[in-house]
Amino acid sequence: MLLFISWRNIWRNPVRSLLTVSALSGSLVMLILYSAMLEGMSDQMISYATDISTGKLQIHRKAYLDDQDLYATLSWQTLDQLEKQNPDLKFAPRLYAAGLASSKQNSTGVLIEAVDPKQENQVTHLLEHLRNGKADLEMAPIKNDTQDEINPEGYGVLVGTQLAKNLQLTLGSELILMTQAADGSIGNALYRVTGILSPFDPNFDRMGVLMSVPAYQDLMAMQNGIHEVAIKTPEDADLTEIQQHLQQQLAEISTQQVKSGDTLKNLGGKFVVETWKQLNPSVASMLSLSRSMLLIIGVIVISLAALGMINTLMMAIHERTHEFGILLSIGLKRWAILVMILLESLYLAVLSAIIGAVIGGAVALRFEHHGIDFSSQLPDGYDWAGVVFEPIMKGAISMEQIWQAVIMMLVLTVIASLIPALRTLKLNTAEAIR
Repeated sequence: MLLFISWRNIWRNPVRSLLTVSALSGSLVMLILYSAMLEGMSDQMISYATDISTGKLQIHRKAYLDDQDLYATLSWQTLDQLEKQNPDLKFAPRLYAAGLASSKQNSTGVLIEAVDPKQENQVTHLLEHLRNGKADLEMAPIKNDTQDEINPEGYGVLVGTQLAKNLQLTLGSELILMTQAADGSIGNALYRVTGILSPFDPNFDRMGVLMSVPAYQDLMAMQNGIHEVAIKTPEDADLTEIQQHLQQQLAEISTQQVKSGDTLKNLGGKFVVETWKQLNPSVASMLSLSRSMLLIIGVIVISLAALGMINTLMMAIHERTHEFGILLSIGLKRWAILVMILLESLYLAVLSAIIGAVIGGAVALRFEHHGIDFSSQLPDGYDWAGVVFEPIMKGAISMEQIWQAVIMMLVLTVIASLIPALRTLKLNTAEAIR
């Protein structure tokens, strides 16, 4: 009986009830869209932190992490040993150096990174993240821009978008790199630009030159050494467990190297294995902060909409005070009136949840597939807290997000409805009838 009466009661004033439903469902739509936007940004941040460049895990020498020591390297033999011991993991070796890059128009300091294309493609999508050209890092003849003569062969390199603009580089342009090699000599060589990378890291976009490992070894006179190993793990793998396992294996390798006569200091310190969250603490902090922000914003938005529910119930109770007095006089329990008011608020909340979830989910799904295109205003994307985002902002929505938003709204609105509903417990029957 209370279920039936409560449903009838909310339509005694349909305009007021519909306004309440509109406010609650509108707040739910806003919350779902905000959740989709944050989730989309979080997914892109994780993708850029792992799939594009960093990988799930990385290995370095301690001295390289502390001082970027050129000689603090892992040996290729160590990498081979790790690959044999961990067949389910993918490893990508990398080397780094600083140098001076010169084109026909300008020169600037650059960060040189070397990769093995075959292994890098197994770990990240770095070589696929191109704006123009192709990831051809092999040696080939360099054709002069103004003459038909063929220059000596040179390796291909990829450059960051902003670096290409600063040096006025295009596909096929000549690029001269100069640096101090590992043996103390001056390393310099001529390269050809085969591709321009899309922005993924502000520093690399401004200063980055990507080449193959053989090209790096020729330039730096450094045949045996790896500064960094990026690692790809199986999906849903426990990174902490793999990290501890690799650290144990590397500790054994380090012990063997020390026994063979090397000192840990000469080797560059102990091996350090870090997860992507440790490598990018700012990104990990932002992800944690975004989830806290979602909860706070959700509570604020739903609470503001719940004020409409309070107003609706307060007006309904005020208008029906005489009616409640009669019901109490004929023997209806006060708790029954309280339950009836709460059921009315629950009906309004459920109706709002259904409408808001359907509309919010549909709009968020479109947002996920199409996104908002800012490419005309921001062709290179935008940089937020050291993370480069694509110019097309896309969301990400799941049923879990929708259910969380719906449950939050139902709980907050029912709690809010207790404020006016509890007033019925204090009604004086005689005064209510008058």
